[in-house]
Amino acid sequence: MKKKVLSVLLASAMAAASLTGCATTGGDSASTAADTPTAETTAADEASGEASTEAAASTEAPTGDTIKIGVSAPITGSLALYGESGKNSVEMAVEEINAAGGVLGKQLEVVEFGDDQGDSTQAVNIYNKLVSEDVVAIIGTYTSSCSIPMGERAQEEGMLLISPCATNAKLTLIGPNIFRACFIDPVQGPMAAKFAKEELGASKAAIIYAKDDDYSNGLHESITQAWADYGLDMVYEGECTTKDVDYSAQASQVVASGADVLFYPCFLDTVPILVQQVREAGFTGAIVGCDAWDCSDTTGKEEYFNNTYYTNHYAPQDPSEAVQNFVASYTEKYGTDSLTSAGACYYDATKMVAQAIEASGTGATADIIKAMTGMSYEGVTGSFTLDENGDPSKPITFVEFKDGEPVWKANVEPE
Repeated sequence: MKKKVLSVLLASAMAAASLTGCATTGGDSASTAADTPTAETTAADEASGEASTEAAASTEAPTGDTIKIGVSAPITGSLALYGESGKNSVEMAVEEINAAGGVLGKQLEVVEFGDDQGDSTQAVNIYNKLVSEDVVAIIGTYTSSCSIPMGERAQEEGMLLISPCATNAKLTLIGPNIFRACFIDPVQGPMAAKFAKEELGASKAAIIYAKDDDYSNGLHESITQAWADYGLDMVYEGECTTKDVDYSAQASQVVASGADVLFYPCFLDTVPILVQQVREAGFTGAIVGCDAWDCSDTTGKEEYFNNTYYTNHYAPQDPSEAVQNFVASYTEKYGTDSLTSAGACYYDATKMVAQAIEASGTGATADIIKAMTGMSYEGVTGSFTLDENGDPSKPITFVEFKDGEPVWKANVEPE
């Protein structure tokens, strides 16, 4: 895996982060963009006294020799590895699509790979720029905190948005223009809890989550609810932020709670820090992470990652033909350093858009939306049909660290 790149990113994150530990109690959860009206809709509502209406999707078929799509990904910043993998995978998918004849007799064109940097404001700026380029659909983006405000704008303007990796359930509830290629947190969370109970034999759980992140808040909610549904004990709930690098206070509380499993639903740049500090505090139980753990840097910390697991969208060791074909093609073009599950999801999202464009018969955004609604698809991250919300029901991959290396354990169908 890309350990050298991640080490650089981790060093940068630590240098920029506050050196104080995060709070373990109190404070409000980060509000989600899906719960809060945008500045534009609020102003319009106050002026008219009525709720704003959603714009109709374009019914105009694209002209010229190409059909344009836009892509947003965190190409720089702490999540740059995922953005690089996503960009590479979209390029690979488009190359394959065009080599096979394109869509509707035209070539598929990516007008721009917008770098949202994992920042919600930048994500909206990228969305606006992509729309100005006359795209028929937008693929983006990686995080829920960025995808949700993009989804709000897309729904207002009738644009098709498909997020490859945003798992917060609120995204697709914004409206019928919004889809995703990945599983959702209300599925991922319970499956992680079930795994901890049935496969790891856990009975007392602790969780540390980032209160300033939509993704982490969504998983916190779904994991704790699932744990309660199993009739088991959640003995400690700790908060942090996405910028923290000192978890000593929370680590002490986890050990004191008597927990035999710790959930940490946060992103890869903080995972090595958290795992090391919790282990050094004396916690010997299992640690269970989430899909944002993919490609976490374990260099020099391999022993701390023993008895550590995470959920994911796929694993390159999965022997399925679709996975092995993707891995072989990606490796030949780009090597293995940036081979991530984000890439697999961006690849599938691109192929889903192409399939919907072809099925639309026109290439008009309104018709592509109709074609994607309820579509069935077979890809690298599974075979699935989109439900009434635009979400796929698909298997969840479980990965285990062995000697610091992630190893495919199983693909499990959701209940």
